[in-house]
Amino acid sequence: MRPQKFVIPCNSESFANLDRKVIIVSVFGKSQYRAKGCKAEMFSSVLQMDLLDEPGVDKGSLCEIEGYHDSKTRTVYLHLRGLLDAHTLINEYDQFIEKQDRKDFLSAWAHMRNKYSRALLVLFHLSHVVILSHPTHTFDHSYVHLFRALEIVRQKTSAQLSDFLSSVPGVPKDWISNGRPCSPRVLFYFESCPPVFRDVESEANIKKLEHSLEDRIYQVLRKNRIVTNISSNSLFAIPANQEFVFVHTGDTETRDILAYMTRQLVKSCTLTPGGTNVKPYSNIDPVVNSDDTEEEPHTFKRFLQQHINLAFSKGFDDNVGRHPAPSHFEIPTLSLFFNVANKVYEFFIQGPDKELLSLHGLLDTDVKFSRSRCTKVLPRALQAYQENLPQHYTRTYHESKLAHAMAVFEMHARGPLFDEFSEKLQEECDKHWRAGRQMCQVLSLTGNPCTNPIHKGGGEGAGGGEQLDTREDYNDLPIMEHCSGVRYICACNCGRCQGSREDPFNLKQANYDYFQMLAIQCGCNQLESIQFPVFQPSTHNYRAAQLFSTTNRKDSLIRTEIATPQGHTQICSLGVNDEITAYGSGGQSPPAQSDLIEEDTQRLSDKTSFTPGDENKVVIAVTDVDSENSKEKSLIRQPSTTEYLPGMLHTESPAGLLPQFSSWSLVCLGSSSIYSHNLGLQHQTGVLANSAFLLPWDVTVRLEHQKERGSLWPTVNDNNQHNFCQRGKNFQNLSAIRCRKSKRGKELLVKIFVGVEYECPRGHRFMASTPDKVLKATGIGTVKDNGNKVTSSTTDMPLYFPCPCRQPKPLIAQLMRIHVVTPKAPVHVTLNPRIQPGPPPCPIFVTGCEEPIKLSQSAYWILRLPYVYMGDKGPYLPPKEPVPISHGRLLAGMYGISEVVGDKK
Repeated sequence: MRPQKFVIPCNSESFANLDRKVIIVSVFGKSQYRAKGCKAEMFSSVLQMDLLDEPGVDKGSLCEIEGYHDSKTRTVYLHLRGLLDAHTLINEYDQFIEKQDRKDFLSAWAHMRNKYSRALLVLFHLSHVVILSHPTHTFDHSYVHLFRALEIVRQKTSAQLSDFLSSVPGVPKDWISNGRPCSPRVLFYFESCPPVFRDVESEANIKKLEHSLEDRIYQVLRKNRIVTNISSNSLFAIPANQEFVFVHTGDTETRDILAYMTRQLVKSCTLTPGGTNVKPYSNIDPVVNSDDTEEEPHTFKRFLQQHINLAFSKGFDDNVGRHPAPSHFEIPTLSLFFNVANKVYEFFIQGPDKELLSLHGLLDTDVKFSRSRCTKVLPRALQAYQENLPQHYTRTYHESKLAHAMAVFEMHARGPLFDEFSEKLQEECDKHWRAGRQMCQVLSLTGNPCTNPIHKGGGEGAGGGEQLDTREDYNDLPIMEHCSGVRYICACNCGRCQGSREDPFNLKQANYDYFQMLAIQCGCNQLESIQFPVFQPSTHNYRAAQLFSTTNRKDSLIRTEIATPQGHTQICSLGVNDEITAYGSGGQSPPAQSDLIEEDTQRLSDKTSFTPGDENKVVIAVTDVDSENSKEKSLIRQPSTTEYLPGMLHTESPAGLLPQFSSWSLVCLGSSSIYSHNLGLQHQTGVLANSAFLLPWDVTVRLEHQKERGSLWPTVNDNNQHNFCQRGKNFQNLSAIRCRKSKRGKELLVKIFVGVEYECPRGHRFMASTPDKVLKATGIGTVKDNGNKVTSSTTDMPLYFPCPCRQPKPLIAQLMRIHVVTPKAPVHVTLNPRIQPGPPPCPIFVTGCEEPIKLSQSAYWILRLPYVYMGDKGPYLPPKEPVPISHGRLLAGMYGISEVVGDKK
């Protein structure tokens, strides 16, 4: 008769012989994946009924206690499937992890062991014999910690379990008081052995191995007080005079259920020499393995049967010592076993007893150690963060200190709670930083962070900082202005006075307010100046324009640049310039750039000639311009009087918008006699001594259509004698106008002085003689360079230049001023500055004037450039170290010459 299978909890109504007494034998332990949770190969004949099925476990308890009642041997076999089985662990792990708050393995493993340990407590409170099965031949020391935790919980729940069992009728008093029928014996079954012991003839050797394992196991359990002299006080007992270790020496392939069943099927179909079939597998003794026979001495049947026989005869008495204590041993009937088993299962698996809840903490030693270690290290890491902190500091400094604190924490923290406490450390450090120590950190327009505590107000800045609207304490933040603590030395508009300025955080403060304030101190606000176009409101409800348009502004100030065969020759035609201006200012679409260049080249080739041998001079053709036709072409678009440009004017700004203030300044210091080429710039402050000179620029002007002009130009007599203008003291360094005839017209030679001035943050000022060279005069004040290279129509001047001042790390100076000393001649020097402060596609910043700016004759003019360049996407920060000229540049074609037109007679 086949054993009858059941699962605890179960209903006993379907079982026969309920009044017969039975011995309870349980098995637990680990199994390989291919065994499908079957750990007891010695019970394979009993458990073979469902071994081919896919085993499963209860979703709540993550385990299953399946049983088999063998009525022939009056034995009940309990088999615990759970998370120690590789097959079950793999199937349940992914689903279990998804339900956990923590994703680390050790925390999840503690929960799994808690579930499995509760099922083990059921076995230890129901069984007479418990078999620990292990797939290898070595003892797993992790069971020591498990047994210790089970014993602690068993003792704590003993009283509650006794009360629970008292409600079951027929349970003996000793059973109720002890909570179990006896102190179960634990036997150890090792499913494999070293290859040298698999030979049947080596029985003596296998016995030595088993005895050696028994000594080692007993020593470990005894030392850790898992077993004691009094078996009733221990979780389980170990027989003192009987073997309790069995090492299987047979074929290990029987652990593979499918291979095992296939082999048995083949054997059942094999004929014996007498012509009869081998006994089918179902007729084999259910307790004995199919490979075991009566003649085989080393069998698990013999090993187990002696313990079962002893249990039926007189029970177990495993107490040792001089004073043995009385022991109890109860053999229940099958009916009583089912009733008690259901109650015990309900108590340990489903019971909410608080003592059972402590089992998780006893098993979770890795997490407990990690918590203890991290709790101890956390204050030390936080102290490392708080050490030597300034009163207020930036996010960068906060992150560097946090990284140092994390390094201290990582050096000492261990375990699965490392991530949790590292996040807590980060939160504590961030909380400490935000508790009044957080720096505002809004960048100034020069790239320096605000050093004030975080606050509201202070202007737009260049970015950085924190989004204040999202802070919970936004309303409690103070209102103050930004301050980086950095100060610079900067000269005024005319350069005669220097002052200390704070690091600017808004554009008006950078390019307008400071220079207006310093102009009052210097007095240069009283000088003659040229005003640049700014917004003029017509109503009090004016506002900043919303810049959503991506259409580039048609800059009317673009000058056509034409490469010439001579490297230092600049060709400018008033006719061409006026024609381009007519298109730009009128808002009409100009001709294509290639068409303009072709047309201008043809025109200039007809009207311009070069003086032979004058390669170091610039030849400019002055032609008549039909002003009336020019006016007709120029349809001037009126700028908006209700919306202003919220920034600086550049080539990509929408047409028809002007800024509220001008970032440029153009002042006249006075007569050209202020500058002496022998003495240099004596009236300028902070200019380096050997660089305080301007560059001479000789310009040859060719006269055409002289008869249609007024009398402002010198005349040439019939004898080809030149009439030179009178030169007084004021013109000792400015060459007079020299007139001479040529085949294509009359030419005038005029001398202009120009200076390209750079200024570093410390206030050092110097001039440049070429795009890559600082102007340096000789010891006697002689300047060997000329202005042809800086005024060339093909060469850009760098916006940033290394300062020649002696510093450990050279500072970067910025192009700030253009000096122009105009001649006493009937010509205008014109300026059309265009600056690109960054590499393309950076926009080009312009003044906003519709035409090139005309400077008066015989005067000293200074054009002050913007201190900060801010586009629609923010400011263009100055570099921290020398960069190529493409990073920022003053575009070529800035200088020009135009004719002073007299009254027509």
